[in-house]
Amino acid sequence: MNPAARHGAAGWTHPSVRRWLTVMFAAAASVAATARPAATPFLIGADVSALATCEAHGAVYRDGGVPGDALRILSARGLNCFRLRLFVAPNHEDMVTNDLAYTLALAKRVKATGAKLLLDLHYSDTWADPAKQFKPAAWAGLPFAELEAKVRDYTRETLARFAAGGVAPDYVQLGNEITNGFLWPDGRVEFQEAADTAAWGRLARLLHAAHEGLAEAFPAGARPASILQVENPGERDRALWFCREAVAARVPFDFIGVSYYPEWHGGLDDLRGTLTAMAREFGRPVMVVETAYPWTEDEHWAGRPHLDWPLTPVGQARFLRDVLQVVRELPDGLGCGVIYWHPESVRIDPAPAWLGGSCAWFDRQGEVLPAAAFGRAAAP
Repeated sequence: MNPAARHGAAGWTHPSVRRWLTVMFAAAASVAATARPAATPFLIGADVSALATCEAHGAVYRDGGVPGDALRILSARGLNCFRLRLFVAPNHEDMVTNDLAYTLALAKRVKATGAKLLLDLHYSDTWADPAKQFKPAAWAGLPFAELEAKVRDYTRETLARFAAGGVAPDYVQLGNEITNGFLWPDGRVEFQEAADTAAWGRLARLLHAAHEGLAEAFPAGARPASILQVENPGERDRALWFCREAVAARVPFDFIGVSYYPEWHGGLDDLRGTLTAMAREFGRPVMVVETAYPWTEDEHWAGRPHLDWPLTPVGQARFLRDVLQVVRELPDGLGCGVIYWHPESVRIDPAPAWLGGSCAWFDRQGEVLPAAAFGRAAAP
């Protein structure tokens, strides 16, 4: 996309535009060079961001009836990656606890298992997803150029803290489920308003600022690989549109990550079709970075579509096996992982459990379920 058309001729002289253009064109070579990282491992993982909070509320995780560290229990079943979210300044109510100190401590536990660490920066004080991408309260009044600088500085400073603590992430998501952009309203984009090139111009500048901060945090040596996360494989045209815009804007991502919750995103054919189209068009590793399925009934599931597997422990495991097979069979070996969401969320009264604990990998007694071993070759 032509920056002159977006900003006008005079826009070329604006300092923030000149800096953005420098980063954009420098990123072009980086994108080409890192489109398919060498020796990409296949990731079998889980987002366990609430683990320490659940433990603090009394959650106990068991393997064969014996209480143990949930990370160790899951690692023993073949998991080689754990994802952790990070909020800017959370209020510490319910599960909104993932500040920097909390996440650094949990990252140390992850690294101690030998697993890879995937860090998910939400750029918000609370949950960021397609329906809401709230700015951190401290950033709310910043003019756009200052917001751009804040994104760069926050990303650099945050990742530098992880590196200094000996827990540098192996993978980083710069934004969570950002098909509608992030840091609204400045960074908001809409598929139905695809002709609004100025909106994507603003989002591109913010994403470039985030990647610039990533690069500055690791001035020498290997950097974490970056993941661009879209959330809905059930809307293939929209997902492809977002990735095409990111490529056109020279956003230097290494992987494409997709969320897949069947009641929202369709059946396996929808997932297979979208991931296959992504792999073929963009030639970059593709993974499912969030997915979940219930092992037991809960009122949430009444009347939900695409629940094509039994709502039982075996059904949950079969669902994950099928998702894993879809990813493994992507063209050119570009499928590179499946990450489960919130397996630690067991019922612990009075603390809330996501969907009543029905999607956890631990039953009502805290015993690990068969789905935790979904990455193994043998069926449960």
